[in-house]
Amino acid sequence: MISDSYTGIIGGFVPPNPSAVHDLTLEGTDTPYILLLSQFPSDPAAQQVELKLKSIQISDDTTSLVKELEGILRKLPTEDVPSSDIYDKNIGIFWQGPDGFMWTNSAPQGCGQYEGGTVVTKEDKGAFNRAVEITEILVKRGVAQEGI
Repeated sequence: MISDSYTGIIGGFVPPNPSAVHDLTLEGTDTPYILLLSQFPSDPAAQQVELKLKSIQISDDTTSLVKELEGILRKLPTEDVPSSDIYDKNIGIFWQGPDGFMWTNSAPQGCGQYEGGTVVTKEDKGAFNRAVEITEILVKRGVAQEGI
C-alpha cells in the first residue's frame, strides 16, 4: 500500500503531490505590492476554499529579499529539462522576474526520483536553501497581509 501522505515535487510510481504551490508576482519595479496566490493541492479541505489573491506590501526589507532571491537564482544551475530534484529538498521554485529572467528547478508536473545530469555543489544546495527561506518569508508576509 502506498501512503497518500507523501507530498513534494518528486514522483515515481505515484505522481508528485505538492504540499503547497505559491505564485509570487512582481509585475514591475514600480509596483508597490507583490501578488501572492497560494494553493495546497495535498490538503483536500484547502481545495474546497476559494483561492484569494493576497498582496505583500513592498518595503525596503522586502525589496532587499526579492533582490537577494533573484541574485541567488541567477547563479544556481538548473537542468535544461527539469526532470529530477537536483537540490534534494523536494521543493520547486519557479521564478519570472520583471526583466524576463526565468528560473525553475522542477517541471510543472514535478520530477522523477532518479538522478539528473546536472551536478550541484554543496554551496549550490546551501544557496538553494536560502532561496527557499526567502520564499517562505515572503509567503508568510502575504498571509499576514491578507486584508490588503
